[in-house]
Amino acid sequence: MQALKNLNSREKRVIGLGAACLAAIILVYGCVLPLLERRDRSAQRAVAMESELQEMHRLRVEYNRLQADNQRTAAILKNRPADFSLFSFLDQLAGSSGIKAKIVYMKPSTVKDTDTASDRSRVEIKLNEVTLEQISRFLFRIETSPHLISVPRLSINQKQQASGFLETVLQVETLET
Repeated sequence: MQALKNLNSREKRVIGLGAACLAAIILVYGCVLPLLERRDRSAQRAVAMESELQEMHRLRVEYNRLQADNQRTAAILKNRPADFSLFSFLDQLAGSSGIKAKIVYMKPSTVKDTDTASDRSRVEIKLNEVTLEQISRFLFRIETSPHLISVPRLSINQKQQASGFLETVLQVETLET
């Protein structure tokens, strides 16, 4: 204290100003900045939570859609005849489409679907010397059948440049009941 009394008024003002600056710095770094950082973190958390809420809403809509699809699939499978066979259905469809004589082979198989834990009945069909119209009509009748049948793979090659005939290999599948 004695040292302060020996200082002139200008030095006392400089020391007072320095102390005020030090107090202001302590106030800013000790109180104001932590409050602002906390407010920013809260705002970021609110934005993140809003984003998560939107994602949850999107997932709920997707879940409801999948549930409805699952119920429609179950209804279709329930209404399918108990003795339904993909192989015989395709054989009959080929006959009514006029391409049965063009079948080179039909290979039936059963595949375990790991995603849905269900079995899929699959038939690979090779057709030779068919026209584009014939294969289009056959594919349309497969895809529009009420038996939940799909064509996941299709390969079409032109047999000879001038002939206009096609060689086709298609894979047809459906869920087994």
